[in-house]
Amino acid sequence: MRAHWMTSATRKAAAVAAGLASALVFASAASSETTHIYPVSLTIAVDRAAGKISGTIVTDAPSEFCDSSMVRVRIAMPGNDTIAARIFPHDAEWQMKSGPYLSGKRVYAEVLAYHLPARPVECLGARSRAVTAP
Repeated sequence: MRAHWMTSATRKAAAVAAGLASALVFASAASSETTHIYPVSLTIAVDRAAGKISGTIVTDAPSEFCDSSMVRVRIAMPGNDTIAARIFPHDAEWQMKSGPYLSGKRVYAEVLAYHLPARPVECLGARSRAVTAP
């Protein structure tokens, strides 16, 4: 009986509380989606005649989810490895010119793990073997 005498501010507060409760239920249902985790591997090759380093990103993830992630080419050295280049692949393939700053140094490629915010997809990080730059 007391609800009949509720003020409009009280009714609005009750409506807002009901809306928030339904939003929380929806958010918890959306977050309960299964996250698909895809492993990634990298290849690396040296073309000494052309002075290039190239490679591919290999994954089973659909629709270019994981094979379009940025590749970092790093110089292997004691302590922290230096980033020599950041490359965005085209159709899961990447390449770069090897300059004098890389000549004769051991380099490898890596991609970092990341989660796609709009989809329940997570791509694992990977590292290639080390090669000697031309």
